[in-house]
Amino acid sequence: MTEEKRIRPTVFIPNAVTTASMLFGFYSIQQSFEGNFIHATWALLIAAILDSLDGRIARLVKGTSEFGEEYDSLADLISFGLAPAILAVRWGMAKYFGDLGWAIGFVYLAAAAIRLARFNVLIGDEQSKSYFKGMPSPCAAGIPVVTVMVYNKYVSPEQAGNYYLALIYLIAVALAGVLMLSPIRFRTFKDIKFTKYGVRWPLFGFVIILTCLFVRPQATLFGGLFAYLGWAFLEEVLMLRPKEKELRAKRRETRRKRREARRAGRQAEKEARMKLIAGNKDQKEDRQNG
Repeated sequence: MTEEKRIRPTVFIPNAVTTASMLFGFYSIQQSFEGNFIHATWALLIAAILDSLDGRIARLVKGTSEFGEEYDSLADLISFGLAPAILAVRWGMAKYFGDLGWAIGFVYLAAAAIRLARFNVLIGDEQSKSYFKGMPSPCAAGIPVVTVMVYNKYVSPEQAGNYYLALIYLIAVALAGVLMLSPIRFRTFKDIKFTKYGVRWPLFGFVIILTCLFVRPQATLFGGLFAYLGWAFLEEVLMLRPKEKELRAKRRETRRKRREARRAGRQAEKEARMKLIAGNKDQKEDRQNG
C-alpha cells in the first residue's frame, strides 16, 4: 500500500500533461464550430507541444505505465484525429463539398485511430526506437492545421475563399490520412545524439529555429512540416529501401548456399553408401572366388 501511494504522484504528472493536451484539442473543436479558426489552430499547436512532453516527463520522473500509454493514445485521437477533422470540415470541406467533405473528415479520423492502434502494437519493437511506421498523428494533423494557420495569417482569417482552394485542401487532408497508414518510415530522432560533436552547434541551431518561430511562426511551421515529410520520402526511397533490398538479397543468397550445402551433403552420403555397397559386394565375390 505504501509503495502504491509512492508511485501515484509520479504517474499523475505525465497524465496531467496528457489531460491538458486533450483539453486544448477539445477547445479547438469548440472554436472550429464557432468559426474562430485562429484560436482552433493555435490550440492544436499547444496540444502538440504538450503531447511531445508527456512521454519525456513520464520517463524523467519514472512514471511510465500501461495506463498512461493507453490514455495518451485516446487523448491523441481527440487532439490529432477528431479536432483536425472537425477543423478541416468547418474551414472549407463542408461548405464546398457537403457530405463528401464530412466523409473525408471521417476517413482522416479513422486513419488516425488505426495509426494510433498500430503504434501501440509496435511499442517495444526495435525499429520503433528510430522510426515511426506511417506519419505520426501529430505531424499528420499539421497538414490540415498549419495550412489553415498560413491562410489565416497571410490571406484571410475566415474560411477557404474559393472552390479550388477547398479542393486542394480536401485532397491534402485525404493524403494526410493515407500517410498515417502508409509503410513509409518517419524518424523519431530518439537515436540521434545532437551533442555528439559538442553543444555549440546544436544550441546555435535551436536559437535559429526559435528565432524563425518568433518572427514567422506560421511560415516556419509550414516549412518544417514539409521538410520533415520530404526527408522521410527521400530517406525511404534512397536509403532504407535499397538497404532492405540488399539485405533480402543477402538472405536469399544465404538460403541458396544452405540448400546447396544440404544437397551436396545428401549427394556425398549417397555416394558413400554406394561405395560401401560396392565394397561389400566386391568382398563377397572375393570370398566366393577364394
